[in-house]
Amino acid sequence: MFAAALVTSAATTRAGHEDGDLSPAVYSARLGKVVATAAPDVERMCALLVSCDAVAIPPSLFPREFASCVSKMTAELASPAAIAMSLTLRECARAASSCADLRACALRGASDDACAGRGKQGLAGVCDMDGRALTCWHDRVFSVHDCPRGGESCRVVGGQATCTLGSCAAESPDAGAPHCSASGTHLLRCENGRLTSVDCAALGLVCSPLADGAAACATAGPPCGDASAHCEGGVAVGCFNGHPVRVDCAAAGLACGAGPGDTVLGACSLGAPATPACDPNARARCEGASIQYCAFGRPRSFSCKAAGFAGCDAVRPGAPGEVRCVP
Repeated sequence: MFAAALVTSAATTRAGHEDGDLSPAVYSARLGKVVATAAPDVERMCALLVSCDAVAIPPSLFPREFASCVSKMTAELASPAAIAMSLTLRECARAASSCADLRACALRGASDDACAGRGKQGLAGVCDMDGRALTCWHDRVFSVHDCPRGGESCRVVGGQATCTLGSCAAESPDAGAPHCSASGTHLLRCENGRLTSVDCAALGLVCSPLADGAAACATAGPPCGDASAHCEGGVAVGCFNGHPVRVDCAAAGLACGAGPGDTVLGACSLGAPATPACDPNARARCEGASIQYCAFGRPRSFSCKAAGFAGCDAVRPGAPGEVRCVP
């Protein structure tokens, strides 16, 4: 089962990159495919994201409340846009089996004390000795961009550390417009005299010009439009940034194509909830060592202990619905 294959250690994931291998998500992206993630694996992922402290993943990438995280991530991971999702989420949060795994993977090889004495007054950027771009916040690593992985170098401008491919002529009329590198591997933009980039190849994608003259990371398939979306059995074929993406819904026990009353998740369908459905506005709660909550009209129970946590507890005592697993 694909979901089971994803549960590899962060160490294995990093070693695979060193050997030139690809993570499952990036390998699928090269084939123009997204494999939807089964609900139990999304729950484990969100339990780690919400519950683990001191992880170098910006909180803006995911909801900080467990039930909201599960709902949002389940839909996003079953959509064509999942093909360009943050590598930290795709390679670390989806693959980690513990808080220690998640912390180590999110650091991308950076030292956990690389930000000691930095970020006291606000976010501060720094390039570490191996060329990674770190953002520091109150002595800890807030986020990491692995510049060497994309053949880029780290540069600090205005207190912010970014990955760049060099300098650029900011006065050029189209300097600020996203465009592709000559190799077709990077999405480029000139900002404050430096050539900032997104490494499309690291996502398993290529840089592709858009109809409006800009550019974006996309699959290598032929051009398509939103009207071309269709089902091929349990696979939803959609369009992202003007190029096709195949979403394997069946791999997560989902279907392609929705009937009356069905819940649509990205490009997939969960089917109609049982009657009566649970209240989607009901607050999540702890029941023993499990989180009880409602998702997509269906009651769900996630066992914190079965996932390796000590139990379930409130994030803030007295704040209903804000519960998490306790590491």
